[in-house]
Amino acid sequence: MKIKADYITNSSSTSFVIITDDELGRDKFYKWFGIDLESDFTYIFKELFDAVKYNSKPIEDEIEKGQSLDDFLSMYHLTSEVERVKKALVLGKKVRVGKLKSDEGYIQTFFCLDSFCIDNELVYFNALSNGW
Repeated sequence: MKIKADYITNSSSTSFVIITDDELGRDKFYKWFGIDLESDFTYIFKELFDAVKYNSKPIEDEIEKGQSLDDFLSMYHLTSEVERVKKALVLGKKVRVGKLKSDEGYIQTFFCLDSFCIDNELVYFNALSNGW
């Protein structure tokens, strides 16, 4: 029998891709989720916005020279999004890729517990790739 005596983690992460016509902004982000600025839940989405903003970058800033889009997205377990991202980039859309992490606070933990996807005329926000 083996016994682990050092640090054990039970953290999770959720990879996401965001495709939109516009730069990432808090007011737009609230609109994507249907959150009124006067809502009692605004603080949750402010923290989620901050997590998304600081845990992602525009894809063109992230891909290393010579790295394929397929390889890059596979690091985030988003291989099913390759064609959609390619099409979005050709159309001049803004694409961001990142991760939420459950060990970064209770708001990120909440959004790591269940996957979600928003797909409408304003945004494609796929956070379906999660794991413990």
